Amino acid sequence: MRILAWNILHGGGARRAPEIALSILAHQPDLVVLSEFRRSMGGQIAGVLGDHGLKSQFHTAPEGRANGLLIASRHALRPETPSPFADHPSLDRRWLDLRAPDLNLRITGVHIPDAARGDPPALARKSLFWRRLLETTNAPETEPRVIVGDFNTGRARLDEPGDSFTCTPLLGELVTRGYADAYRLLHADGRDRSWSSHTGTGFRLDHAYVSPPLRSRVRRAEYSHQERESGLSDHAPMLVELLPLAARATA
Repeated sequence: MRILAWNILHGGGARRAPEIALSILAHQPDLVVLSEFRRSMGGQIAGVLGDHGLKSQFHTAPEGRANGLLIASRHALRPETPSPFADHPSLDRRWLDLRAPDLNLRITGVHIPDAARGDPPALARKSLFWRRLLETTNAPETEPRVIVGDFNTGRARLDEPGDSFTCTPLLGELVTRGYADAYRLLHADGRDRSWSSHTGTGFRLDHAYVSPPLRSRVRRAEYSHQERESGLSDHAPMLVELLPLAARATA
């Protein structure tokens, strides 16, 4: 089971969209999670993915230039829980919670807002997203679940050179509830980046966190830097491979 997660930068744009679609297909994913997906420009990407077997698709992107999420899969998807952001439309399109019954897998796509320490309104918005995400993990996690996407959060001096991340304690709370950073399971002290600032400073912003039943099934977790370095997006796609789980029995 190969998952590709990628922030495609403002919908991909008319020039970049065809190359983005081809790049995704070149990685041969079974499931794709795209951040900053836009219906106005992303229809071409979604159509190409569908034509190549990723036919089960859900997205949150409204009309116009607003960004959302797209999840496309080779296996049937269905909506999971109601969105915890129904009262916050701007956050609601940053959340997509689905289940793939044939894979016995719950997939939660996220695009957590960014916030600097000196911006209290943005910090409050980011903290709200994190706290409501954590509310969905209150029960003991016995189900196979992946929370994946652009977290705009990481660990100081490990996922960045310095200490500029905000909401890191909330990321830590996710770990205390049993979720594991798929990348760190395989690269405990790895120093990779998924995004670089205009000064060239690298940050690992894009993550996949897996619930306890999946910890031993992570076989690959890495970033493809060609797409970022060539300018297809300012983020690198993340690739995660999981050993398959038996499908859940149904009555």
